[in-house]
Amino acid sequence: MAMEEASLIREACDVEPGHIEATTEATTVATTVSTSTTSPTSLSHKVWRKVGLAVAPLALLAVAYSALKPSSGANGSVQNVSGLKTVELAGTDTEAGARSTWWDPITQCTKNFQEVMDHDLGGVAFGEFDFETQKLTMKDVKTAKEAAEALQDPSTNFVHVGKCGFENKAVVWLYPDHTGDPSSAFLLANGECNRLAVQFLDMKDKAACVAVYRVKSPAWGMQALNHFHGADTITHAVVGGHGSDSTMQDGVLVMSRMIYLSGKNSIDSMALVDTIHAKLTPHATVFLDSCFAGINGVAKMFSEKMPEHWVMGGVVSLESYIKVHETPFDGSPESGPTQVTSEIAKDRVIDPSAGMDRSYGYPQPHFVQGMIIQTSGDKGKMEESKSYYKTGERMVAWIGGKNMGSVTQWLYPSKNGKVLKIGTKVKVVKPFEAFKTETSGTDALGIFAQNLPVGLQGTVVFLHCIGNSPTSGNALIAFDLPESFQETDTTGGAGQTLGALLTMHTDFKNLEVVE
Repeated sequence: MAMEEASLIREACDVEPGHIEATTEATTVATTVSTSTTSPTSLSHKVWRKVGLAVAPLALLAVAYSALKPSSGANGSVQNVSGLKTVELAGTDTEAGARSTWWDPITQCTKNFQEVMDHDLGGVAFGEFDFETQKLTMKDVKTAKEAAEALQDPSTNFVHVGKCGFENKAVVWLYPDHTGDPSSAFLLANGECNRLAVQFLDMKDKAACVAVYRVKSPAWGMQALNHFHGADTITHAVVGGHGSDSTMQDGVLVMSRMIYLSGKNSIDSMALVDTIHAKLTPHATVFLDSCFAGINGVAKMFSEKMPEHWVMGGVVSLESYIKVHETPFDGSPESGPTQVTSEIAKDRVIDPSAGMDRSYGYPQPHFVQGMIIQTSGDKGKMEESKSYYKTGERMVAWIGGKNMGSVTQWLYPSKNGKVLKIGTKVKVVKPFEAFKTETSGTDALGIFAQNLPVGLQGTVVFLHCIGNSPTSGNALIAFDLPESFQETDTTGGAGQTLGALLTMHTDFKNLEVVE
């Protein structure tokens, strides 16, 4: 497929078209899960319009993708795969590395299941659960590859991996079933298995079990949680579904039915959030795997209902660059989340002077081109190029019903494990380059690289973690003059301080917080 076509499909929304065939079913086991459900409710024209704007373009794209994607037999060559999520294997951070896994998207999942089998980490169980008949049809899975295929199969709505029990610690995912995900955007492949490896296969006993349930409604999600998980057992919860692009705090998270934020249709949704809340361990985190959930009101609703827990969601449409990172923090509001769900990816910059383009059948903004400045190995030497893309973090974190900004704050602590905040005093512990940005002449932008020596001190005056848009997390730090200048009681004619220097987030590890 041409790169332009692939990019168009990825950027349209959180859905990527695809299809996977079901694996063979085996034995049927009766269960005792309650099957109370709610009848479908009529949706307002406003809600359908929001969801329609988010997913309507996907119908034509799905047809185009189905016609264009390669196929072959089982001889190891390229074959039909489910979805167009850009996924990456562990250790591959480049765009090319991520794209290469479209044709073999379950390698990491196979590796995960092989580790479970090799290290006696518990059982592997896959099935199709019928909430109406209370029957669980198990899949016959014998190898790690078969397990990975069953995990990816959208008809698999019951997954238990590890030592799963009512009182055992677990990472729990609630994803929409195939009726609510016709485009197969929520298949579980390499990107998702990389996240699970951090949370389950880290050998630190944080969670003994990974459980995945594909549900049609919040009510079905509650049934799964109440039947299989006790109070204070879920260390991390993922709630997935298609999301709506909204800035009015009235967005939705779509399963087969919707998670509503208010009104008469919100009863089941509120009950699901309350149920998740009751199952969480004291420092558990929640990730809303849904486009725009960090800004459309869904994350706010979750955070208000579970105020002591960190809730994370995206500010734009999400892909499969999502990763989970452990942090040195204790989970308190003052410290920070114990783990961070992050997606660092390319995004474009909107042209605010141009209106929306509606020629596609839905509103699409115009974008501006920018200049990319790259420092080379030589001190102070910079190279430039042009691009429509920048790289930024897409997730924000909420706690206590308050948006705390980009998760970059906890992804990039200082050398001594502290969060940089406005007003924080820092000291350079390893030399690095920071950048002075000022005007040159009357209307030109000047950028000057300065090599900062060990011992130099400064104060954080600004952090790029605000605005609810993809951001770098970089800081502006007002650095003092070096000690040699202070010892001679002279400024060198360039000011009393070095001024506010742009400090890259990747250099926070070269700083210590001193106060």
